[in-house]
Amino acid sequence: MKEAAKKSLYVFATCFLGYKDVTPYTHKHIITALESPVTRKLICVPRGSLKSSLGCVAYPIWCLLNDPNERILIDSQLYTNSTTFLREIRAHLQNPTLTAVFGEFKTKVWNESEIIIQQRTHPYKEASITVGGVGTTKVGMHFSRIVGDDYNSPDNSNTPEKAQKVVDHYKYNLSILEPEGTYVIIGTRYSENDLIGYILREQLKVAGFPETKLYITEDN
Repeated sequence: MKEAAKKSLYVFATCFLGYKDVTPYTHKHIITALESPVTRKLICVPRGSLKSSLGCVAYPIWCLLNDPNERILIDSQLYTNSTTFLREIRAHLQNPTLTAVFGEFKTKVWNESEIIIQQRTHPYKEASITVGGVGTTKVGMHFSRIVGDDYNSPDNSNTPEKAQKVVDHYKYNLSILEPEGTYVIIGTRYSENDLIGYILREQLKVAGFPETKLYITEDN
């Protein structure tokens, strides 16, 4: 059971966390992207797709099961949104279904802003999981993995100036991500100027395509 959970995010999310609405047909591409070894991931799907449950709850726990020394930042538009993800993570990590297989996780560092798991073997200054939000800075910290969820909303995407603040936050986070670290962006489109639009335009430049053209097929 332990090896099956560590190998497959789908098995872990459905069998250990109880996400019964996660199905291979609907969520295959999200899970494949999260499991992929690539270090820059962009998951853009509609609201209600369980993208946050998979990306901000199941995925960070799954990463820690495979490497207890990970230093993960869960980031969102609002700090309070990130704390709700960590609250659910804390509940899962104290669930007997999980602890019976992987052991106890809870340590003295176990609050709304950060947690450290017992399985950690390296004394990093950063916690196992830390939370943040747009406008907050983590000066002097370095993370092996950042999960940015729903950075944009109608409130901060309706003007170029507001949208640029999110882009600037994303750029700052790149400076606190380890050189070989992974950055996962999860969200829904709200405007041409939102962060996902910025990332797509930058990637088009790298690929040599005109900024105004984006070629998408059903498969990718």
